[in-house]
Amino acid sequence: MHLHLIKSSLAIITLSATYSLAASAHDAKTDSKSVSLGEAHHGSIHTDLKILNQFEEQPESTQQFYIEARDAILRNNSRRALDQICKRYDRIHMGGPMLGNLSEESVSIWMQFPHNQKISVTVTNEAQSFTQTYSSKKGSTHHHQLCDGLTPNTKYSYTVSITGSETILASGAFTTAPPKDFQGIYKLAVGADFHKIGLHRPELLDLVQSRGNIGMLLLGDLAVDGRRSVPERNIDYLLRDISPVWQRFAAHIPSYTSWDDHDYYGNDSGGLYAGNPNNPIDVKALRSNWKRMWNNPERQLNREGIYFQTQIGPAHIIMLDTRSCRINEKRGELHSFLGEEQSQWALKAIQESTSPYLIISSGTMWTNYISNGKDSWGTWDTQGLEEILSALDQKSHSKILLFSGDRHGAHAFGIKRPNGKTYTEFGVGTLGGVPGGGKAQDQSTQLFAYPGAGTWAYGELEFDTTTPDTPAVTFHLINTEGQEIETVEL
Repeated sequence: MHLHLIKSSLAIITLSATYSLAASAHDAKTDSKSVSLGEAHHGSIHTDLKILNQFEEQPESTQQFYIEARDAILRNNSRRALDQICKRYDRIHMGGPMLGNLSEESVSIWMQFPHNQKISVTVTNEAQSFTQTYSSKKGSTHHHQLCDGLTPNTKYSYTVSITGSETILASGAFTTAPPKDFQGIYKLAVGADFHKIGLHRPELLDLVQSRGNIGMLLLGDLAVDGRRSVPERNIDYLLRDISPVWQRFAAHIPSYTSWDDHDYYGNDSGGLYAGNPNNPIDVKALRSNWKRMWNNPERQLNREGIYFQTQIGPAHIIMLDTRSCRINEKRGELHSFLGEEQSQWALKAIQESTSPYLIISSGTMWTNYISNGKDSWGTWDTQGLEEILSALDQKSHSKILLFSGDRHGAHAFGIKRPNGKTYTEFGVGTLGGVPGGGKAQDQSTQLFAYPGAGTWAYGELEFDTTTPDTPAVTFHLINTEGQEIETVEL
């Protein structure tokens, strides 16, 4: 065995022993591969390795690489040290490809390297005899390479290499979005609350691809779990990026991501402080790190918050930031939840929308049925919520779908309006199968309810514009066997 492998093996023994001494009796149970939510929050090296191997045992070399690279990141070692670790394990890149920012003519491809590199992405469609190479203009450790000039609603394959090299680093495929006036059927997936655990579950994420979804909306509590510094966050991202399950998914399904409390800082945190004015949150650093490590639309825009809008076929999608723009000292007042800037932006986006489908996501619940409204709109900004719902009331030609994360489990609630309309809020917090959720005390408007513990499922939206005058959309709740356990036609 090589010297660095001996050292790494000793590190596993030492770190595991330290973990066993420090963890609670509940978290110290290692006889099962199942990882609890408490363990995920704990975030030790022992837990991270357990998560990595929970569903698919990973090669020893992958685990050793994670241990050494994790240690280098936490020690804030130089890029040179991290680069040397990657070379020892024959890893040219540290993450990617991850698809995002899909449009009818383009897609963005994200890659991460231990040191500055220039990349080239070659996109191909053999049926059209199309081949185009897109190259970065300068070297960087993180690339968001735009590939444009493509044809709508068309499947492409691609490869990634270092500019000037013929060695292929990675490959994948995607389907461009249909045009806004598309007449036909297409699908988008949606879900929340991986809590790191679900990122590694093959059945669920592989289904998103095999069932023909062209993208997925991920609504918070994803790869990072309560980390309060950038280095700690980056070891969770490293765990994400070495996962074969995530690699397969991210290379083929463009993702759109918003953050919630555990992505942002810690449980129920929001705004500038973690419940204590003497404990300020470095919001600027957390936002910068989020933009660097995900692949969202409008990431280059200078705004105070992680929110954006995009168009995927006829569907207009608005994803809100219900965490980092909060004004804690004004809780209960107008615009305390989204902040003034984001509130005005959201209202304008809704008012100007002309799409037959308008999808709006909130990190936390729109309604207050689960946990007595804990951390939701109704305990923060009822005026701001009414402002948005009133704007939606004016969209007579749009089908409105509201999504939320944070509350584990899978739920659907009707939101009745004075003008007779009823909007449906879907919460699909079952990507990690973690405790929470279930039936509300007031079930008068609840369409369905599944507890978080033991329920692994994602949501699927099937848009049908075959008849333009009567566009339809159907929500399906899909379990790990690919069964449609709930169907709601809108």
